Amino acid sequence: MKRPIFIKILFGFLLIILLGATLTIIFSYEAIRAYYIQSTTDTMESRNRPLHDEAAKLLLEHRLSELAPLVRKYSEISQTRTTIIDAEGGVLADSVIDPSTMYNHRNRPEVAAALEGKIGRSVRYSPDLKVEMIYIALPIRTGDKIIGVIRYSLKSEEISRLLRTVRARIILVSVLVAAFSLIISFIFSLLLARPIRELQQAAQKVAGGDFTVRVPISGNDELKDLAAGFNQMTARLKDSFSEISRKQEELQGIISSISEGLFLLDNEGKVLLCNESAKRIIGLDKIIGKYYWELLRSSFLHDLLKRKGAVHVSEEIPLNNRVYQCNASSLPSGDATVLILHDITEMKRIERVKRDLVVNVSHELNTPLTAIKGFTETLTEEADERHREYLAIIRRHTDRLINIVKDLLVLSEIEEKDAALHIESMDIKALIENLSIIFEPRMRAKGLTFRIDIPKHIILQADLFRLEQLFTNLIDNAIKYTEKGEITLAAEQTPGGCRISIKDTGIGISKEHLGRIFERFYVVDKSRSRSVGGTGLGLAIAKHIVALHHGEIDVESTPYLGTTFTITLPGRMS
Repeated sequence: MKRPIFIKILFGFLLIILLGATLTIIFSYEAIRAYYIQSTTDTMESRNRPLHDEAAKLLLEHRLSELAPLVRKYSEISQTRTTIIDAEGGVLADSVIDPSTMYNHRNRPEVAAALEGKIGRSVRYSPDLKVEMIYIALPIRTGDKIIGVIRYSLKSEEISRLLRTVRARIILVSVLVAAFSLIISFIFSLLLARPIRELQQAAQKVAGGDFTVRVPISGNDELKDLAAGFNQMTARLKDSFSEISRKQEELQGIISSISEGLFLLDNEGKVLLCNESAKRIIGLDKIIGKYYWELLRSSFLHDLLKRKGAVHVSEEIPLNNRVYQCNASSLPSGDATVLILHDITEMKRIERVKRDLVVNVSHELNTPLTAIKGFTETLTEEADERHREYLAIIRRHTDRLINIVKDLLVLSEIEEKDAALHIESMDIKALIENLSIIFEPRMRAKGLTFRIDIPKHIILQADLFRLEQLFTNLIDNAIKYTEKGEITLAAEQTPGGCRISIKDTGIGISKEHLGRIFERFYVVDKSRSRSVGGTGLGLAIAKHIVALHHGEIDVESTPYLGTTFTITLPGRMS
């Protein structure tokens, strides 16, 4: 059960008041009682001098029989029981009881203290009188020697009677003070709890969405500062929520206007947000709250949601007889993932038509080009010197066309989605050494040095035929565009596969061309490419072969200093 803060404050004050009143009564009573005993002790000590001198004289002269009348005399004067005890604790005289019937008093606390030269005080039960007594013992001295003790006894009832009146008055005063304090505490608790209650009520309204509420500011203390801070906070919250609402409306408008399908998934794969395009693509009106596997059949999303940190991946997804490019990005916070579905059905159809056209045209051109080449070779044998020059030009261009057709067929083949790789174990160094034999005459003719820097026994799991095509194209390019120097092919193991680099000292490539050299038919220097027989497809084929092996190919080049192609291939190394 919730207790109001007013009750808590009042209860705290009440507890303090009761505790203070109780302690006041207890300690006041004890202080007064102790003061009375101390006052009685001082009085007895001041009156002790005549009795002390007479008792000391009688003890020294061994006139012990005269002690009894002496103590009775002074007992009547002081209205207290008086006892004289020798240095051994024996009772010599007592104003009330026959000393012969009394036990040795040496071990009595007050007597023991007096025998040590101190003033002994004790409040305890008297076995002789059968009542609680207050004892005060004073030493009897002769010079530095203690020869006995004078003890005064007073019934505690006499002090109690006196103190009862004092205690009653103390209690009365304490009750009056406590009642007055309670009234003051009640008023103070009301004054203290009221602004806090106002703050609490205002906070509830703010929590309910009412940012216009304000707390009245009064006083000149911390509560005033708290109320002012609360009012400033609500004003800022109102502005912030207005800004957030405006931006949310803008964002909702932007999301709704996007033609691509947009999904926001939590870490469990549940849809938190989507736009109208997403509903149209999926074919459902109610998507929010469903899991992605109920809407999209894709294994890569399952792997993506398991990853931690910022991740961006892209994959094609067939859905409802259409093809979508699915771009998935996890938010920096890692709490959600954004999916964008872009319809690429028409683009894929155009690509397929283009690819089919290229394949069909290449197949159709292959036969007549072969025939032209054959007839050209035949005519060359029978032609004169002047016609042989023209026929050589025809043959050179025919060979270039045949190479283009072959490269187009290779490119079309490796671009197929279901292009298969024949994976086998191969020694990279042995593969490169075998290929170097093919290019040795061309390098010797140009005066180039071919250097292989590959450790032994780097075994890679890959498609041997495709890697031969890859390195053939790259080495062929290096030879075409290098007039002097060397071509270096190096390889090294990596934790997940192999890294291979092909470096030349050729003419290099300008920075503005580096981003496009892997495009089909793109050549940096068209006139030079024609003169050396380039088709503009070699690097495009190389890039697709690397992609089929799930690897990467990068290029670095400086004009007139050379070019380096770096290929990273994943796979089991041994």
